[in-house]
Amino acid sequence: MLAAEGYEFERPCCAPDSDVAWRERVLVVRSPLHANQQAAGLEKRLHHAETALTALKPPRGRGKRQITDEATLVEAIDRVLKDQRVDGLLSVAWEKQVEQTTQYVGRGRGAVHREKRVVQKTRYHITHIARQEDTIADLCQRLGWKAFVTNAEQKRLSLQDAVWCYRNAYRVARLFHRLQSRVHIAPLFVTLNEQIEGLTYLLTLGVRV
Repeated sequence: MLAAEGYEFERPCCAPDSDVAWRERVLVVRSPLHANQQAAGLEKRLHHAETALTALKPPRGRGKRQITDEATLVEAIDRVLKDQRVDGLLSVAWEKQVEQTTQYVGRGRGAVHREKRVVQKTRYHITHIARQEDTIADLCQRLGWKAFVTNAEQKRLSLQDAVWCYRNAYRVARLFHRLQSRVHIAPLFVTLNEQIEGLTYLLTLGVRV
């Protein structure tokens, strides 16, 4: 079973406004497991977006609020696409529907010579929701890839060893997530920088313990 694949290349670097220069290795690695997880998340977001877009076109009936302004519909569609992070992955088509009815002016029963008026109701209705399969396929080709950087030479640190160093590196943020999942921590408001530094040191000590 393939655990990972990747390649590396070198690039020259230099400090701004300085003669200091060096070369670093860029390690580009793809994890099939991570790619599958990202693909599943993408599929879930696409499904949620399609469901939310479908809800914007309710059938006619009592209690079914219709969208009567095109700008309102466009804003609602954009909000769904941005919230689900699928902007550019779904195409949405809509049309303007106009319904006209004739009514007598005023109350009472109708008569031959009674004045009439035309009442017009407009709604904007979504007619088609489609996935941009080519764009989604191109995006899926980039799933699972990560780039790592090191200035260690190849003879000192191979590609595989460099990736393992990054994966096993100490990450305080990851430990804080673990602490939050096991201990009920309530938000605390502080105003002094010394309090912020002290709480950071205390929490860091706690996660290490």
